[in-house]
Amino acid sequence: MYYLFRVFYALASLKILSKLWWAVYYLDFFRKPIVFKNLNIAFPEKSKKEKIKIAKTTYKNFLTFFEDTIDFKKHPQKLDEIEVKGEEYIKKALEQNRPVILVTAHFGNWEISSKFIHRRYKKPMAVIMREIENPKINKFFQNIRGGEDIKLINKKGSSREIVKSLLKEKRILGILIDQNTKASTAQKVKFFIENTPFNPAVSKLAKSLKAIVIPGFSYKKDDKYVIEFKPSREFKENDTIKEFTQWQADVIEEMIRLHPDQYYWFHNRWKSVV
Repeated sequence: MYYLFRVFYALASLKILSKLWWAVYYLDFFRKPIVFKNLNIAFPEKSKKEKIKIAKTTYKNFLTFFEDTIDFKKHPQKLDEIEVKGEEYIKKALEQNRPVILVTAHFGNWEISSKFIHRRYKKPMAVIMREIENPKINKFFQNIRGGEDIKLINKKGSSREIVKSLLKEKRILGILIDQNTKASTAQKVKFFIENTPFNPAVSKLAKSLKAIVIPGFSYKKDDKYVIEFKPSREFKENDTIKEFTQWQADVIEEMIRLHPDQYYWFHNRWKSVV
């Protein structure tokens, strides 16, 4: 697995990998059925031809994002060329001197968001990540994601580090919340379909720490990257965990519907539902 990854990395460094998307698409017998299962759930109104087009472009985009992540690591000054939308929302949140949680999804090139935010707003960050089983591959992604005052927090057993990062170290916390989660801890919300288990961690943090939650997404449009922030939200007295979680699901779904071929359809998102 590691040596295959090294081949992918070498091809990505040379900007060749994305040109081979068609080979990856046609040879991927494991993830491709999951991609189409997810597309059938999310877009029952779309034709088979439309779904195939989304799937093919998803593979191409995913490989392109991998190339670009490596390129941004080598040339961080390119982060300054990214277009920003909704910047007033994050600036207003940072001005309040309160814990700030950036909620996002496996959408577009999420890997570059923390680097961009730290560079542009001069704020330290903490990013929750799931460790990869292969230690060598995991080390590679730690190098890509960490550094430059970006702290990496292991998803398992992270509660104390999260609170410390938000309150004591005054870091912006970045978290991806769109993947399938355990039924015992999940909130059932509408995420394309009813009764989808959704991670309520951000909602609970917002309630207990009085944090400001701001959705942010990194995507590519016309061969140029855009970082788009959405209006923030705080946990109010009359809010419920489910309502606050549903708001996050709605914002993420809206972005996916606008750019369906930039979402990570490879994950078996609705395996506990369908």
